[in-house]
Amino acid sequence: MKPLLIYHQDLRETSELIEGRLLLVDCETKTIKNTYIATSGLPSNQSYDFLSLRGRGPIPPNNLIGIGSYSVATSALDMPNVRGVEGHFYKIDPNTVTVANVERGDFGVHRDANVPGSSGCVVLRTELGWEAFEKDMQSLASSEIKQVSLLVSYSR
Repeated sequence: MKPLLIYHQDLRETSELIEGRLLLVDCETKTIKNTYIATSGLPSNQSYDFLSLRGRGPIPPNNLIGIGSYSVATSALDMPNVRGVEGHFYKIDPNTVTVANVERGDFGVHRDANVPGSSGCVVLRTELGWEAFEKDMQSLASSEIKQVSLLVSYSR
């Protein structure tokens, strides 16, 4: 399997949390292997204007920062004592990016562990989805796939 992760979310001004979808795609068979309910950014901070907002805005789309794709590690870092993560963290590279002269970074994929939303990470909203994501990443890691490309896109 040649995997690809695609994250898509609507961006708009609202005080509600906007959920998106994280898809695991097999590029060889051109099939969606799994779909997870996810989000990025905090409520009231999920519009296009907040992509450069450190600690509250959504992860910037890869085309805005001039990269073909991000990459997500298939092996998790264990971060049980980090508020908001409180468990496994799948690191996203590059570690830092620049948007409108603002440096952002330390992105990852993890469970939405405390307040709804994230500081820019892609967080999975349901326990069932999180368990499926972890199982999928473990399967990829056991197949000696160390990283999966991640495309981030938004509609507005």
